[in-house]
Amino acid sequence: MAFIHSIYLDPPLESLTCAESRIVEFSAYITTSASSKLPKSFELELWWTSNNGKWIASPFALDSRKFPLSMSKQFEEEKVQRFLLKFVPPRNADSIEFTARYRFDNLDWAWCGHSGHVMLQAVKAVRHYPTFSSLFVDLSEDLEETELMSEVVDAKVYKVTGTAAPVRGKTTNMQLGKPSEMRRYLALVRIQTSWMGPLHGRDIFSVDRPAFAVLFQRKDGYHVCVLPLSNMKTIVTIYMSSDDSGNIWLNVLNGKSEQQTFSTFVGVSKDPQKAVQAAFFSLRTTVQSFAGVLTQSLVPEDPASTDSALVKCSSVHPAVRDGNSEPGPVLGTWNEQWMDLFGFCTWNSMGIEVSLEKVMKTLQDLHDRGIRVGVVILDDGWQVTNEKRQLMQFDANERFPGGLKHTVSTIKSTFPYIQHVAVWHALLGYWNGIAPDGELGKKYSLTKCRAYNDDIYIISENDVNRFYDDFYKHLYSSGITAVKADVQMHIYDIQDDVISGTFIHKAYQDALKLHSLRYFYRRVTYCMAMSAQYFYYSYLQTSSPKPAMRNSDDFFPNIPSSHHWHIFCNSMNTILTSLLHVIPDWDMFMTNIKPYSMQHAVSRCFSGGPVYITDIAGFHDMGVLSQIQAQTIRGTSVALRPSRVATPLDPYLDFKQKRLLFLRNFAGGTGGFSMLAAFNVHEDERSTFLEPVRKSMLPGLVAGGDYVLRSYVTGRTAEFTIPNAYCNEEETEDEDILMMTKLANSEWDIFTAAPLATVKTQFRTLKVGALGLLNNVTGAAAVESQKLTVPSKGRAVLDVDMKALGILGIYISDLGSMSGSITKLLITIQGAVVPLSSVSSEGNVLKVDLARAWTELNLSSNWSNEVSLRLYIT
Repeated sequence: MAFIHSIYLDPPLESLTCAESRIVEFSAYITTSASSKLPKSFELELWWTSNNGKWIASPFALDSRKFPLSMSKQFEEEKVQRFLLKFVPPRNADSIEFTARYRFDNLDWAWCGHSGHVMLQAVKAVRHYPTFSSLFVDLSEDLEETELMSEVVDAKVYKVTGTAAPVRGKTTNMQLGKPSEMRRYLALVRIQTSWMGPLHGRDIFSVDRPAFAVLFQRKDGYHVCVLPLSNMKTIVTIYMSSDDSGNIWLNVLNGKSEQQTFSTFVGVSKDPQKAVQAAFFSLRTTVQSFAGVLTQSLVPEDPASTDSALVKCSSVHPAVRDGNSEPGPVLGTWNEQWMDLFGFCTWNSMGIEVSLEKVMKTLQDLHDRGIRVGVVILDDGWQVTNEKRQLMQFDANERFPGGLKHTVSTIKSTFPYIQHVAVWHALLGYWNGIAPDGELGKKYSLTKCRAYNDDIYIISENDVNRFYDDFYKHLYSSGITAVKADVQMHIYDIQDDVISGTFIHKAYQDALKLHSLRYFYRRVTYCMAMSAQYFYYSYLQTSSPKPAMRNSDDFFPNIPSSHHWHIFCNSMNTILTSLLHVIPDWDMFMTNIKPYSMQHAVSRCFSGGPVYITDIAGFHDMGVLSQIQAQTIRGTSVALRPSRVATPLDPYLDFKQKRLLFLRNFAGGTGGFSMLAAFNVHEDERSTFLEPVRKSMLPGLVAGGDYVLRSYVTGRTAEFTIPNAYCNEEETEDEDILMMTKLANSEWDIFTAAPLATVKTQFRTLKVGALGLLNNVTGAAAVESQKLTVPSKGRAVLDVDMKALGILGIYISDLGSMSGSITKLLITIQGAVVPLSSVSSEGNVLKVDLARAWTELNLSSNWSNEVSLRLYIT
């Protein structure tokens, strides 16, 4: 038995799966060395039970058919065999618990591991949604429920209301009830004052920290999301907790002296994300009905209306604003935003000892290596503060000679491609507010309060707006074009009852939003601000551009146990944060922290958020950097961000489960690129998992469409078709599997499904489509548009517009079978014929080195920021 490397079951062990039909199918994948053969005496059995009854052994049979396989290169020497088992469980079975065992030559059985579960009740469940009263046991009589019109198809939503006691600062606890027929759940909880994170469980609801949102799956396959509304307008804060019986409790903190009504929204759907969306959209509609500054259409106001520089700047497209010079013409044809630019942040590399000298050294080092960052963030350490961690003045300290204005000028004059210089600041000025004896303390009205058992001073309510106006005006006039507003949850640590829960919550948030829009067009990153009060006040209104929001606790390069958790935590948090009017920011990272750097890098690129590093000068991994940024024809490095925010395929996946973490995303509009990322983030360094990649795992595929799936790591491809929506033919499980992926600990892969068009020429019929940049992990996002023209006579033409340079891949279904096919192709870039030295092929993938062709042809960008390629097909 030593030559068996591993055995994987599908559905996996330690998982809970909803059966699609009464016929349950199990697959077992056995990996051995390439030269090994399983002896005829080999036996493999599924060991299962239903309804806690007798355990039954059912034998697997070897599947002699070929099946798709795409594994990490280090495992390519292995042989994989598949065994199948199909059976019909007892009619009265609600679920199956299973594991597997195997043996040779009638020796003792070897067991494969902990058991998994398959839910069968969902198969026989009626089409009608469960009633609200059936969702919870022991509902409180003090709560009232109303069904609302759901904004989400295939989902129901309910509004649950109650009354909070008229005692300010006191908590009213109401029992929502025990989730009925619950099998597993996800709670997004407060893991620290400033951060949110996932907590998973099964059967009995139990949380040891305040929960912002709860999602659970029932035995009948329905998913239920509970989402309370915390509301800054009425100063009502709601968290959820549990008791020993598994009840969900609503803990309502009333910030006013009178009785108030509070609301909680409950979404129900067969799709977990739709259940969350149904609850969230109803909550959002309720919040947007409130009056207040954040529900208005925010446009630049005074002093922009009287400052000619600000008026001019506010009328220019945000992609070409630099905040420090006269606006110029629109330079490109794809809308490059500040978060598309590859960035550098000073924090982990320099800490609070950041200086202009260190920044210039790092930027020069990156420049010499061909990395042209577009955004530089001066993190904590640039300000003038005292020993009590209080802010003294607006401008920079002595480590930045000449102040911020000179700093920005020096950076941009030395590296003209840098478009944005951003600075860090705390919401209250600095960590402990404002120094009363400093320049700012003498200029603005201060309020003394207690925090962490110490006296601190913060800007008074009547001066917060003036403070932020002056602060951001100073930054703007110095050439700063973006800010990172940190330490935001510090306002909830203030212990003064007169202040806490009143003006500081709303006044600071209104000022931050208004003036970040006025001076920086909302180029702002909210940090340490993950709470329901922020979610449903600062992150809901769609009347202004989306800011960035830090989506998890910090990146900690020197804590090995933190790296996989960081990726996992960010992934699960997006179940909620992807719905907010923000771009989730997964934080900076370093490229030379092996073996974790590449997983960090890939997760940031795939997230849909900003991508920025914090490397120490001279300590870069160019192998990582070369795959996560691309050069534009204007000489700037950009991150190729997908069009959406990445979300997990399985929201109930526990961090300790022996499974791969799958994330989904999409690039482009309708008919664009479906993307799936796989990560092995298990704690066991020896862990290796093999799982199938299915059509059903890929988002946004169009019915009737033809696609090709490509593995980034192996380069292997697989053509497939999505059945027409009106097709009555049922797919088998085998047809749904496109590839297999096997990842060892800290490994990853990205699978991209590219749309194909059918071309019929005089000589052949083929399928063709762009794959994106093959040398970039999210290279599909580099494709701005593609168009296929098939005239009645002559050659078909594929036009592809690209955001950046790199190795463009174009899939041609019969390319591998055409002898000398490359020499027969005509390819142009910006109208010039691409030299053959820039063209190669691998299988059915045509590769065009755009960067090499651009250089050899001595092309210039002119008015556009796109690379236009044309392929003539005969």
